[in-house]
Amino acid sequence: MLEQFARLNAKTASLKISGNLPLLDVTDLCGVLALLDEHHSWYIYAMIEQRRAYNMELLHKYIQQLVMQEMRKRGFKSRKVKLMDFAYGVTKAALFAHFNPRGKCKVCNGLGFKAAKKCEHCNGKGTREYNWSEKVQYGFPNRRDLTRDWYRKSCGYYDQFIESILHEIAAELSEKLNKVRKQAIAYKRLESAVLFDDDL
Repeated sequence: MLEQFARLNAKTASLKISGNLPLLDVTDLCGVLALLDEHHSWYIYAMIEQRRAYNMELLHKYIQQLVMQEMRKRGFKSRKVKLMDFAYGVTKAALFAHFNPRGKCKVCNGLGFKAAKKCEHCNGKGTREYNWSEKVQYGFPNRRDLTRDWYRKSCGYYDQFIESILHEIAAELSEKLNKVRKQAIAYKRLESAVLFDDDL
């Protein structure tokens, strides 16, 4: 998916796609984003590093609002951190972990699978996970009193909640992209058939 959308960034426009799938034209890619909500554009532009800081900030605000809504729905209260600071910190930590992977998973070597089964160590992502301590340090840098156990117990659910939102965004983008790609392939086949008929 990223190989396709990377063409929207001038620095990566010459990227070659792996496999036999055709590269969609920039107009098609913009069309895919136009069909979806704004946060899909923020996600993809942050991924391909097109005005990354700006798009990350917009995505952060959007997801922070969803976290606040989920906290209210669940009646969540934190004894150590104000609710707004909690939502800000957990969103910051989860987004950082998602957009800045630590490298390949050592168990599956970045494939996400081992012996035709989903890698249990990285949960099929192929990347090394940040631990709770690192997430506390990144999400709540000025709070020395917060521990990894606190993050696991208090933030663990919301960390997974944010990750599921990001996976849903990526899945929706991929689905729309596949539809446009299939249309492009069908159009090329039709175009080839017409050219072939003209030769007769």
